[in-house]
This record gives sequence, structure tokens and C-alpha cells, in this order.
Amino acid sequence: MSTLHQIEANRRNAQLSTGPRTPEGKAVSRCNALKSGINAKAQVIPGEDPAELEAMTQGYHNDWKPATYLERFLVDSLVRADWLLQRLSRLEAELWAHEMDQARQSVFNKLDEAAPLGHTYHQNCDRFTRRQRRIDSVERSYYRALTQLQRLRAANPAPAEADPAPDSGPPVPEKLASFGHPPAPLSPP
Repeated sequence: MSTLHQIEANRRNAQLSTGPRTPEGKAVSRCNALKSGINAKAQVIPGEDPAELEAMTQGYHNDWKPATYLERFLVDSLVRADWLLQRLSRLEAELWAHEMDQARQSVFNKLDEAAPLGHTYHQNCDRFTRRQRRIDSVERSYYRALTQLQRLRAANPAPAEADPAPDSGPPVPEKLASFGHPPAPLSPP
């Protein structure tokens, strides 16, 4: 059990730990808990266009028209993996350019201009290998979600769409309708 002295010391220390105060510190800390996921607060990192992610998300949702929460999860998984694969592709180009530039400026490990790619790969094989493992993992994730979505659709074909009544809104699932709750939106936030 904590003594009164320890509790007061903890309170005093907590006053010193109030988080970042400057705009620069806040900008850095906002990415501390960056998580993978289409619904993450910060899916777009500096240098990326949020409108591109929104357009991609809309495109996948228009193509698949998810009708259930599970379908939406799988479609969002496709978007997340696609977005990350594009990021990793840009990363590869930037990594090659950066490492070649570093080698050109190096005094001890000068870039072999006769074989710049070979030299750069030899010096950074570990980085390129780790990046490729990440790409392979994301691609497996993409195809796993795609396969599950296709299986789900094959097992539960969508009923033929009837002309909905004007302004009737989306259909309410029976479980939710029985409780008087409106359905959660199916489109991305």
C-alpha cells in the first residue's frame, strides 16, 4: 500500500508530465499511437494525400458494396493493405535514392558508380530484405481478406435488389429493428 508521502510525490511528478506543449511536440506525439487500420485516427502520414485514401476507400466500397459488418471489415482490410502496399512501394524508391546518395557522400564507403544498384543492395541487403518481408506479409493479408470476401459472397449471394421506396433509407436488420435502434452506417466515416 502506498504511503501518504508516496501519493503526494506521485501527484507532484504527474504535474510535470502533462505531455507536449509546443505545436512541434504535439505534431510528433500525434503519431505515437499510429495504428494500422482504415479507421485509425492517423492512417495518412505526412507526405501522403488524405484525398487519395478517401478515393481508394470509396472505390473499394463502390466495387464491393458491403452489406454486412463482416463484409465491411473485409473491404476495409483490402483498402488498408492496398494503401500500405503503395506506401511500401514509395518507400523502396526513396530507400534506393537515399542510400545511393549517402554512399556518394561517404568518405569511407564510396558508391561504385560502375554498379550503383549492386553496391547499394550489398550495403543494405538487410533493410531491403526486411522491407520485402513486410510487403509479402501485407500481400498475404490482402489476398486472405479477398478470398474470405469472395467465399462469403459465394455462400450468401446478395438478394436481387428491388426498387426501394423513396427516402426509405437502408434496410434495418431484424435484431436492430426489434430494439428500435437504427442500423449503424455501412459506408466509411
